[in-house]
Amino acid sequence: MKIQILLILACLLFSAASAFGQSAPEKTPDVSTDLRNGFNEVNEWITKAAEMVPAEKYSYRPVDTVRTFGQIIAHVTDSYNFFCARGAGNKVEWSDAVEKGGTDKDTLLPKLKEAVGRCNAAYSSSNAQLRPLFANVGHTNLHYGNIITYLRMMGLKPPSS
Repeated sequence: MKIQILLILACLLFSAASAFGQSAPEKTPDVSTDLRNGFNEVNEWITKAAEMVPAEKYSYRPVDTVRTFGQIIAHVTDSYNFFCARGAGNKVEWSDAVEKGGTDKDTLLPKLKEAVGRCNAAYSSSNAQLRPLFANVGHTNLHYGNIITYLRMMGLKPPSS
């Protein structure tokens, strides 16, 4: 009988000790929160790069066969307008309106900030269409890679460094 009591006590102590060592599981963010955080991160780098590059460098291009720095910022702005409109549930077609317009710093920064505002609304919506918003984050990251190269070639430190 004493052995049975000792075994029961040992089991109870072991159960209590293992329960004590466990902490409550952390709540992980949902997919839309992770997606919004991904957009915020890469967009912050894009916006800081657009702001830090001097106006006279917006026409810089490493070789004649690639976009200028300003054209990349304009292209990203066009992509925000497209993907975030789709993410908000609007049926829109791709437009190069910003890239085909002026690609100087004074023209582009306000257009970029307007597009970011529309994207923030789409990423914060409870009815967001996630597929175009995922595509937007991927596309923006690709072009931020271009921007890093351009910044380095201009002797500037990328915001993500």
